[in-house]
Amino acid sequence: MTDSDLSTALRDCYEPGPARRNLIDAGLIKSATLTLDTEAPGYGIPGVPPRYLATISIFSPGADELLNAQLLAQIENRLLGLHLISRVTLNLLPPLFPIL
Repeated sequence: MTDSDLSTALRDCYEPGPARRNLIDAGLIKSATLTLDTEAPGYGIPGVPPRYLATISIFSPGADELLNAQLLAQIENRLLGLHLISRVTLNLLPPLFPIL
């Protein structure tokens, strides 16, 4: 699992609304990192592949709390579908541009 794999997975997640761009192209991802999950089942056992904690900081696409919750759930579901990711931490940041 690499940062490139993480970015590829995030390209499968789309911003809410009519534009429907993926999160990478929309510029909503501030940071996305992987760290070895030392608390994952099987950690340190020979032959068991390492698992990772994905930490994502994302700019909110707007003020609608329901859409923000759906977006975070979409990201979490996508990343937890990858067998090498054991946990996901999401940080929702204020919108990149002020909402008028």
